[in-house]
Amino acid sequence: MQFDEVIVELLDSACPSIKYRLRSELLGQSSASPVMLKLQEQIQHDPMVQEVLHWQGLDGWLAWDFHGAKSHETGIRILCEKGLSHQHPVLARALDALEGYTNRLDRGIGKPGWLLDQLGFGGALMIRAAMFASAGIEDKYFVQEQVQKALTGFRAVLEVNSIKDIVEEYKSRLVFKPGVRWPGIYHLRLLAFTHQWKTAENLFMLVNSIRRLVELSPIPEIQVRSKSQWIAPASFCMHDFNPNMDSMDGAHWMMWFHRTECLARLGVIQSIPGLKRQVDWLDTLSKAEPGWSTRILSHPYFSRWGAYTGLMLEPDWRHPKSREYDLTFRRLLISHYGS
Repeated sequence: MQFDEVIVELLDSACPSIKYRLRSELLGQSSASPVMLKLQEQIQHDPMVQEVLHWQGLDGWLAWDFHGAKSHETGIRILCEKGLSHQHPVLARALDALEGYTNRLDRGIGKPGWLLDQLGFGGALMIRAAMFASAGIEDKYFVQEQVQKALTGFRAVLEVNSIKDIVEEYKSRLVFKPGVRWPGIYHLRLLAFTHQWKTAENLFMLVNSIRRLVELSPIPEIQVRSKSQWIAPASFCMHDFNPNMDSMDGAHWMMWFHRTECLARLGVIQSIPGLKRQVDWLDTLSKAEPGWSTRILSHPYFSRWGAYTGLMLEPDWRHPKSREYDLTFRRLLISHYGS
């Protein structure tokens, strides 16, 4: 089908979340229009949205943990991905609680969340900033502060010619050398969903940084060492910017879609041949093998929502068309933001 025909089918048959986000993000329709208000009402009745809405306590906090499978972070991520307006009372109160209860940012992540922030790898404070960014809010001082740290993380990549430059072995594990800075998934998410940082100079730096990550891929698992403690930085999706598309399994496809959507939102894909090649490869595959999407979506990384995983917007995947709609929507996002 042609691009316009695909959008028409999704607007006619997909779930309210996909319909709303297509109209908002691709077609630029006002959230105040009658059709958009009706879709917001329908989104609120989505089973997963209903579940998250019931996580909220009297103080506005969702669940108990800050970070984890069932957590404040995951709840906000689900509501934002589902397309719920950040003005909805539950989401608005959750964001207020996130701003106010900074003493809760260790829940589910513990001391490592603060250590990762201090050492420049993105911890609790960067996670919080990325959560606000995903809701379309970037004018908070603490969000802008973390945006600068995210830029610093990507800028550090430019100084690396080989992974050996930044790692050392400690008790049979690879750890970052002291003083090294390195970007993680929250660096990428934060920059993907904010805009004020986008100067010509920063965009030029980011293109070169990500081009270097493509060249350095695959990147091994590297931990942060703090005294005798090992800490795993948030490196999900950040190990291979140049995968072998022919051999990816479902888990790698989920990570590819998540990472590539963020890269598309940054506006760097067309400037990096290695990334453009991947997107073109997907377009070719989709045309040649229409049923491929159903196979890869069988992996739980797509349907199991958490701090890192989850891309499923359709409430029920028992019908193959629903699976196709979800993946087609992600392809359209990548095409829209990456062109």
